Amino acid sequence: MNIIFITISSFASKNIVRVSATAIENKRYEFFEIDEVDVIDAGLITKALYVNEGVADNTEITDDYDYLLDLADAKRKAIAGRYKEIGKNIRPLVLIQFPNGQPETIAAVEQKLESMGYTYDNGMVSKWMSEDKKDLPDNLTENDAIPVFLLMKQAISTGWDCPRAKILVKLREGMSESFEIQTIGRIRRMPEAKHYEDDLLDFCYVYTFDEKYKAGLLSNMDKAYETRRLFLMEKCKTFTLEKEIRDLDVGSLGERNVLNKIYDALVRKYNLSTSTTDNKLRFMAAGYQFGDEIIGHALYGEYVRTDMVAESTTYYTTRKLVNTHKLGIELLHSVDAIKSTIGMQSAKVKTILERLFRRGGSSYKKLLLLDTSKFYAFIINNEHRLKEEFREVTAGMNTQMTLPLNPKKSIFHIPEQDFYKYDPGVKNEVEYLTNTYHDYTSGYATSLVRSTSEMLFEQFCESRDDIEWVYKNGDTGQQYFSIVYRDGLQNQWLFYADYIIMKKDGTVWVIETKGGETKGKDKNIDIQIENKFNAFKNYAAEHSLHWGFVRDKDNQLYINNTEFAHDMSDDHWVPLSQEF
Repeated sequence: MNIIFITISSFASKNIVRVSATAIENKRYEFFEIDEVDVIDAGLITKALYVNEGVADNTEITDDYDYLLDLADAKRKAIAGRYKEIGKNIRPLVLIQFPNGQPETIAAVEQKLESMGYTYDNGMVSKWMSEDKKDLPDNLTENDAIPVFLLMKQAISTGWDCPRAKILVKLREGMSESFEIQTIGRIRRMPEAKHYEDDLLDFCYVYTFDEKYKAGLLSNMDKAYETRRLFLMEKCKTFTLEKEIRDLDVGSLGERNVLNKIYDALVRKYNLSTSTTDNKLRFMAAGYQFGDEIIGHALYGEYVRTDMVAESTTYYTTRKLVNTHKLGIELLHSVDAIKSTIGMQSAKVKTILERLFRRGGSSYKKLLLLDTSKFYAFIINNEHRLKEEFREVTAGMNTQMTLPLNPKKSIFHIPEQDFYKYDPGVKNEVEYLTNTYHDYTSGYATSLVRSTSEMLFEQFCESRDDIEWVYKNGDTGQQYFSIVYRDGLQNQWLFYADYIIMKKDGTVWVIETKGGETKGKDKNIDIQIENKFNAFKNYAAEHSLHWGFVRDKDNQLYINNTEFAHDMSDDHWVPLSQEF
């Protein structure tokens, strides 16, 4: 049998119509958006989305999974009963979404479902994850299929259509997962493409205690850009520069030194003392939460349009008494989140937190004396504050560098081809002749795909007649130019300077752009800016390179390559044209 593949381009079509529920507007083509209300009126999707129906304010919760799955199953049974009453052979499906699919979370849910009488063996449960698919019948998407619970990780692949899916349980495996808007589309379809004039059947339902639900649902990153491949000019192919790579054999500060630094930073910031009672009052005055309950906030309400969630201010408070046996995983998630800021193992970070805040053990560097349940609640409830406290410590400079910094070295070549974001809606597009890549235009340097300082810097270079070429470096990856810097705990990190410039006289400049100032407010968001500045300064001196940090203020560019200063009114920030 011969198989012939035919692409759309094979047809001499006058017009091509592409349809998607998650279309991204492209200004090069005609774009028609069907109003969500029109789709509802046609009976194709549910009349509304109900979030956390049945959850009451100040609800006491023993276990997230137990509570949410009980609510979801009660709603599923009610919907199934109503279908039966009106003579419809439709089995509503509950989607259970795991952000990361961590084994312990999945196992806990499987045990809960089994206690409710739903198992893989009796066909009532199926699993669809990229690395683990289990008991997926061929007719899973049919209205009368047997499974009533489907375990899934993130959004199921594009194009998956199961109109009998009516309920979504969004579980929380940490505190920072995003919620993919495509997932809502899985439960908004009507099983027979019509309404039944019965709210129970004409609505869909979401149950979640994910506090990032609202932000994640609507953080549909602006992807109105295209990604295009560009090819390097011949004259740039021989350029090389030594780059630095982290030496993973060289450690950072030990656990005791990290403990000392964090202790000292907290004492200075909150004026703490050896009195744990006074320290507790000072932490409370700074906004820290204390107690033996985990405090949460659950969005609730009825929403016709999905984007109405953005305007919602209706939240219920949830309370969960600490059960150290059940909250061990949640505590570890909080420790992992804090760990990410200081580059230490979770076990060591947990030990540091216990040394600082938990009753028992050595009194060395003890700030609070919390019993076990209150310690759990303190870490989980204050995870984000503690994460920022640790991050601030890493931003500090080391006055005594006890560990030598000898990063590994390799040779950097400008990639012969690379992908860049392109703005298809660019106005008055012109070619940037100084760029290292063929066909690089102002469409690759608009406010849609570049920061203000980057955009102004590329325009500045293009206006000069002494520039041979300009290379825009990548943000991360082994193929790009990198410099090693150390944070306040002497952890090694990679820093990717934004631009490499060759002037016509042969001098090489390396430039890093940062957010500047607007209306007197600092736009820089990089807490490690000073550590990077000093590492960059040392690298440039060692390699006899011209360099500088460039920031924007009132649409003008300023450079600093002497002594770091946050305030751009400082004399170390001078007009770019004066130095470059």
